[in-house]
Amino acid sequence: MTASGAHHASGARSIAADALSGFANTGDYVSVTVLTQQDLHSAKEVGAPPHSWNLPYPPDRAFVGRDTQLTQLHELFRPHEGVEQTRSQVVHGMGGIGKSTLAVHYAHRNREHYSLIWWINADSPAQIDSSLAALTAHLHPQWAAGVGVEARAAWASVWLQWHPGWLLIFDNVDEPRDAEPYLGGLTGGHHLITSRRAHGWSSARAVGLDVLDDTSAADLLYELACGNSPDRCSPQYADACALATALGNLPLALHQAGAYLRQTGTTLVSFYNDLGLMLDEAASGIDPERTIARVWNVTLAAVEEQSDAAITLLYALAWLSPDDCPRGLLAPLCPDGRTLNKALGVLATYNLVHLTSPAVRIHRLLQLTLRRTPDPAGLSLTPLPAARGRAEATRALRHALHPEGAASPAPQATWDLCLPHLLVLVSTVPEGYDDAPALPLYLDAAERLHEQRQDDEALPLWEGIMRVYEATFPPDTPEVLHARHRMAGALMESGESHRALRLLDGVVADRTRLLGADHPDTLESLNDLGCCHIHEGDVQSGEAMFARAAQGRERVLGRSHPQTLKSRGYLATCYAVQRGPDEAMPLLEEVAAESAHVLGPDHLDTLEYRDLLAEILMMASRLDKAVRLKEALAADCERALGGDDPHTLSARTDLSWYYSMAGRTQDAIAFQERVVRDHERVFGTVHPATITARMTLAGEYWGGEQKEAAVALLEVAVADCVRHLGDDHPHTLRARTKLADCLVKAGRVAEAVMLGEGLIADYERIFGADHHQSLEARSSLADIYMKAGRLEEAISLHEQVVAHRTRLRGVNDFFTLMARTYLAFAYFDAERFDDVVEIGKSVMAALGGSAHMVTSYFHYVLTASYAELGKVDEAIAHGVQTLADFEHIQGADHPDMLHLRRFLSACYWAAGQQEKSIELMEQLLIDSERVLGPDHPDTVQFREDLREQGV
Repeated sequence: MTASGAHHASGARSIAADALSGFANTGDYVSVTVLTQQDLHSAKEVGAPPHSWNLPYPPDRAFVGRDTQLTQLHELFRPHEGVEQTRSQVVHGMGGIGKSTLAVHYAHRNREHYSLIWWINADSPAQIDSSLAALTAHLHPQWAAGVGVEARAAWASVWLQWHPGWLLIFDNVDEPRDAEPYLGGLTGGHHLITSRRAHGWSSARAVGLDVLDDTSAADLLYELACGNSPDRCSPQYADACALATALGNLPLALHQAGAYLRQTGTTLVSFYNDLGLMLDEAASGIDPERTIARVWNVTLAAVEEQSDAAITLLYALAWLSPDDCPRGLLAPLCPDGRTLNKALGVLATYNLVHLTSPAVRIHRLLQLTLRRTPDPAGLSLTPLPAARGRAEATRALRHALHPEGAASPAPQATWDLCLPHLLVLVSTVPEGYDDAPALPLYLDAAERLHEQRQDDEALPLWEGIMRVYEATFPPDTPEVLHARHRMAGALMESGESHRALRLLDGVVADRTRLLGADHPDTLESLNDLGCCHIHEGDVQSGEAMFARAAQGRERVLGRSHPQTLKSRGYLATCYAVQRGPDEAMPLLEEVAAESAHVLGPDHLDTLEYRDLLAEILMMASRLDKAVRLKEALAADCERALGGDDPHTLSARTDLSWYYSMAGRTQDAIAFQERVVRDHERVFGTVHPATITARMTLAGEYWGGEQKEAAVALLEVAVADCVRHLGDDHPHTLRARTKLADCLVKAGRVAEAVMLGEGLIADYERIFGADHHQSLEARSSLADIYMKAGRLEEAISLHEQVVAHRTRLRGVNDFFTLMARTYLAFAYFDAERFDDVVEIGKSVMAALGGSAHMVTSYFHYVLTASYAELGKVDEAIAHGVQTLADFEHIQGADHPDMLHLRRFLSACYWAAGQQEKSIELMEQLLIDSERVLGPDHPDTVQFREDLREQGV
């Protein structure tokens, strides 16, 4: 006898709720988008026109001192004895060192060796997608005109798979994880990356760039300033040497100085003297910001003499995104278009910006220098006004997004275009700066992102909003507390419930002190604090918060007020977890009925309560009724809200899982594949809702025995999440957790163990060793060890988790009891049956014999342990009690009940009570055919058991 099958009563629901996945026809490395067979065929058939490249600027004529690095790049990319040495190289170095320039020169010198060369702005995943989308527009313009950015990016990735011989240049990669999925997945060409990051490149060879040597730096400056080849014997060359040394041999500084000298006709000596610099001989290394500031201070004076408008634009650009600032966004800062174009031309002449037909680019290092006082070393430079240009940047964005006198708000396309610039603005607020003029923009953008369920992106905006309120109002004012509450909500929606919990805890305390415990604002914060506790896994504290909120709202607002109903509804969900579905059902049915009467049957709150009712029915194994309720709910959402509404799509996702739980696996897979396509069309490929939909699809594949497809789906999801959300994002961590679980089930034990061990380290680094999610990670790794046969290591981890949870929350906490349950099953698998009995008796005593999900599991494992110890009478007694507990907690028709009855039948048989055993099995077969169907594998097994008993 074994106790297998009872380890995890929640079954697939944890996969459906907590993991994420992806569905792609484009490999295991890109944003996951479903493309039609026709789209895939076109990616294979469309070829690249001759001379396909999009390099941002031509190679600089004055290019010196990098022959060694160019040769190194060429040699590493060149096959050696027919074997390719590497497909990916990283050129790394500090800002202004010439990484992008080197990449441009390599591409030009080797353009005959590549079928296509494509420049990718790679400072963010969104920029990478945009650049790949531009490649699709270049290759297949008619198709690209009718689809979104993500579909175009996916098509480009497929095209690159079909057509080898290309060079992709990822410029300015800030995080290696943003490029890694492409380096590992696109293998038909070469990847050249530029980055300030020297480390973290697991898939690429690194080539470091330093400042130029003295001779090369002097040669470059001389050629730029004088317009001809260096004459190393001339006095001017000696002056170039001195000035290059003063500028630290930094290429960007040399280019800017050379542009100034050539434009103004100033001599090298005069420029050097105008700098007014005395080098700090004690300083070690090169400070690029200080070096640029030296050049910039002189260049700025020359620009200002020619165009005040150019200075205005330059300072405004310092506070916007460095890439692709639309010229139209800057138009309000100039009196007319002619002035705008002339001012931009002056800036480009002095090498301060790069111009394309629609947009303006500025170097990040120059932005940083412009934002700060350009005197970091205490040198005698004229200090700049604090935050100069920020007001103009705010005014430009306000004009685009909140135009005065406009009959309607700016279209969504304008918001999409301006959002990167708004996020830079909110992320660069100087200390003490009054950012109130930007507050309406922040509020509008944050609400728009929340409506689009993009709370991750909204977090910097809410932080900026909170800063403005805290700087404007005293700390105890309603405005400040409201901003903190909204910030906590954004954190929770983004998966950072641990940060939200700390923030809301303070808001509840402050509102209770200032407004009173029964004020509606206090009760709202208390209710949301309960949600935070639930997200953190503390159901007991969540129930306490919801109970207090429900009681307070009933006193203040009335029993049927929508806010009271919300607290009562959440309280019912806690009852379902803590006390069982039968305790929760009456309360939730009452809440749903009152909501339909007060708010109407199609109100979102009413629909949500019906959804919770379906979940509790599922918990109670009333499968048919749960599925019917969920089908009706999905239809009502579509009728009342529309087919593309997020609530409708979420209801469809849940319905596919319900089909799966009801044994309709193929229906579930087909339905969920359609749901994934709908999510990707409406939200895009990396939206949290889309991620959840794909995760559910992975669970359906696994349930349908398509295990390789499920693992592949999760592998894609992990790569996708790392690329778009980062290694430490909660969605990424959950995806890796579910992937580890699937890997071990698929027999890839070593990979699963490695992934699980890495997850523990990451969770503890991010959240701390005592955090709920860190402890869950340990339990998950213990489960992997169990499946891998490493029982002692599994038991050790389970014992650690029990000790932590007991210390943190006490012996009777739900999660402590569940941790002890998992430990008991580990003891059972290790055949430590006496230890199972000891821990089981302890838990039973703690719970006082009350009906509880945990007690039902312990009765079950005790039944099996006593049977293994030969104590058949004790096994039967606990088996009978287990059936009673499960019937109370989960309902008589729960699948676990069927297996328990089979196990109890075996105990009766072993005790010599064959008639009782057969009677139990006959009724079991009848119930299994009714609940699961006559062809279900469990029903078939029960029928075989009866044959073996001679029936």
